[in-house]
Amino acid sequence: DLGSLSPVLVPGGFVFTVGKSGTGYVVRQGTLGGGDGQVSSASVCPAFGGAAQAGATIYIPCTTGLAEVRISGSGSISVGWQTTSSADGPPVIGGGAVWSLDLATGTLLALDPGTGTALAHIAVGSVPHFASPTLWNGQVFVGTDAGVTAINGH
Repeated sequence: DLGSLSPVLVPGGFVFTVGKSGTGYVVRQGTLGGGDGQVSSASVCPAFGGAAQAGATIYIPCTTGLAEVRISGSGSISVGWQTTSSADGPPVIGGGAVWSLDLATGTLLALDPGTGTALAHIAVGSVPHFASPTLWNGQVFVGTDAGVTAINGH
């Protein structure tokens, strides 16, 4: 089931996706639907929602925490860090961090993009299923069950 994570366009003419099974796939953009379109596959993690991307680096909202995946120029998949925290919500990138929610506890996490180390933990309260932070003008906005919480993202 590859419908659980939105596909990500990757430089070099590739598309990356991963589904509930945890297997990630890279396919060529120009040959979708054909048997010769698959470039590579690798065990990544079961994932749901939307990913964040910076060039060929993709941040995946895994059921076990956020994970970093890199796609090489030839289309191979390399799994990098995975958080030890439960940041499992769809991520966004900005202000020098990858932002993701712990959906169970309503905690917003700012993570170092290179290492996955938590830079900040901010309690925002109960959040809806698949809530995702939004960045605008140096602030991080999170829709919660009680309204919208704004945090200075600098």
